[in-house]
Amino acid sequence: MSQEAIERYVAALTKGKGLHDDFIYSMTFDEYKTFPDPYPRTTFKVTETEARISRYSNPGKPGELFEWDIHGRLFTPAKPSIPGIAVVMVPGGAVNEYEFIFTPDGPEKYLDLTKTSPTESRVGVAQHMASLGIPVLAISLPGHYSRSPWPPIPDRRPEFIIGEIPSDEELKNRLAVYTFRMCVEAIKVLIEKTLPDLKIFCWGHSTGGEYFYLLEQYGLRNKLIGGLGFGTGMPAWIRKEWDLVCAQKSPEERAPFRNLTDLSRRSPKGYVKSGYAGPNQPWGSAERWFELENHRRPQFKPFLQDIEHSAHDVLLPEIRKLSRLPDEELFVTYKADLNRLRGKKLLHIVGEYDKGHWIEGGEKGVEFRREVYAFKRFATYAEDLRLIVVPRLTHYGHVESYNERLANLMVTAFRDYFPH
Repeated sequence: MSQEAIERYVAALTKGKGLHDDFIYSMTFDEYKTFPDPYPRTTFKVTETEARISRYSNPGKPGELFEWDIHGRLFTPAKPSIPGIAVVMVPGGAVNEYEFIFTPDGPEKYLDLTKTSPTESRVGVAQHMASLGIPVLAISLPGHYSRSPWPPIPDRRPEFIIGEIPSDEELKNRLAVYTFRMCVEAIKVLIEKTLPDLKIFCWGHSTGGEYFYLLEQYGLRNKLIGGLGFGTGMPAWIRKEWDLVCAQKSPEERAPFRNLTDLSRRSPKGYVKSGYAGPNQPWGSAERWFELENHRRPQFKPFLQDIEHSAHDVLLPEIRKLSRLPDEELFVTYKADLNRLRGKKLLHIVGEYDKGHWIEGGEKGVEFRREVYAFKRFATYAEDLRLIVVPRLTHYGHVESYNERLANLMVTAFRDYFPH
């Protein structure tokens, strides 16, 4: 099965065999869970990296700018499989780099996957990719990383400067300006510092998916090879188009005013409602998931980032007043230039139980599934597109059972589909 699976997959990537609806390749779960390693496993080393940027006036200290820390871990394989490339992983809004490094039910360790069964190891996809010879930079957005275990969810606060807990006033002032534009700048600086001269793939999970479409536009010096994703977002203006076509509520009804200077805090009930719980999660309930992750995962997201990502531009007048920022700093997710996709290939993988990216909209036809809707817009610009659908996976398939196979699919595409 495994050899047949890889042959069919590579034929779909390179020759378009077995595709349906122009660019979709549907796998069976047996094909997925037996998909072989594309390269021999190797060891890797892990190093921490961080950078600090200054952006936006600090009302509490007139004449000074806020400083923001961004943190990451670089996985460097002993034997690179494809010279000159690396993968940058940007998490969704309420998590951090650990999302890609460990799994809820796995060990909080870096394992030698040349000596341990990749399936039984239950480590994160960053470790799997590095063990296949691909350098990986896993990133935590400003405020989302702490060197200490997080306190209970209702009490925890972002560490915008790592190791420092902001006061009530500072927290409110920072959350009023927690923009995608600031995060783009921080990610760009960390990439250029940590991966100089390397060509990169950028995988942003969920909200993190916006950054692939913005990094070059805002000056990234590294060459972006192509778009890569699982549970990946899209420019917010496309999300808004899709919402207007598929949503049952008006823009005003979808975006009730929330306190912009607060945090959206995650909960097990919220995860169930969002469709994040599924049959391929060996830890069981959403409550158990949170118990396992609460010490290292922030479980909060700035409302302003949520609003920009969710395309709630009806709130823009209020945001302008509270943030006092010029329009060029706000809703940059609406300004992604798809002309930058020219000459690039895209590979996205989606789980059939991903409520937001695959299920919703499907009742109107396959072209209204959100991931497909976005790819239809990209097709005018990109050199080529492939959307791989995997059974049983949810929006969090990268931490579920057989997540090593997700790494295998992506690294096989690096080898056979994307230009080096």
